[in-house]
Amino acid sequence: MSNEFQQLADDLYWQRVARARSMSPEDRMKAGPELFDYACSITLTALREQMPGASEVELLAALRRRLAVKKKLEEQPA
Repeated sequence: MSNEFQQLADDLYWQRVARARSMSPEDRMKAGPELFDYACSITLTALREQMPGASEVELLAALRRRLAVKKKLEEQPA
C-alpha cells in the first residue's frame, strides 16, 4: 500500500475509533450486529471472487465454515 493510501486508511481508522469512544455503551451494543453483518458481507464478496461459479447456498456454507473455524480458534487456550 502506498504511503498516500496508508495515511488515508490510518485517518479513517482513527476517525472510527473516535466515534466509537464517543458512543454510549447501549449504542455500542446496538452496533455489534451491524458490524457483524458488514463483516459477513465483505467476506461473502471475497468468497464470490474466490468461487465465481458458486451458488448462494454454497457461498453461505463457505461463510459458515469460516465462522466455525474462527470460533474454534478463539476457543483455544492462549
